[in-house]
Amino acid sequence: MSAGKRPGGLTALAVINFVFGGFGCLGVAGMFVMLALINGSIGDDSNEQQREMAAAWKEAGMGVFYAMVAWTAVSSGLLIASGVGYLKQHPFWGRTLGNVYSLLSVVLSVVFAMVLKESVGGGFNLGTIVGLIYPVLTLVLLNTTFKADFGGHIDS
Repeated sequence: MSAGKRPGGLTALAVINFVFGGFGCLGVAGMFVMLALINGSIGDDSNEQQREMAAAWKEAGMGVFYAMVAWTAVSSGLLIASGVGYLKQHPFWGRTLGNVYSLLSVVLSVVFAMVLKESVGGGFNLGTIVGLIYPVLTLVLLNTTFKADFGGHIDS
């Protein structure tokens, strides 16, 4: 691939990163609403399903909830930063941060699946599988197909 010519697949990967990063930011906002519900800051306007979810999170432990909020915020930042790196074909911002996101996401998806109770979305389910597909695909693509497309090649 000639220098300065970005492959379409890398551009598509960047766009997907931006979309998932944006959804992650919305997810963090939603988690703050859930936190308000769990802490009882939201009044009796909540429906039965919301109250049951809040009770399940209280039972599951708030440490895990805070870890999920933090991880969602960090992963959203990594997705957006690496997406910019893909577009600029920058070795650190693209390839390195993309790999960091992928590895952390795979590990934490497995950990959250094992730690969380099924009542709050834990266990090995469809959400776990979906949560693993993109990070694994990104890891494979960055280290095979698009490895040579980043300036200042990083050889392992």
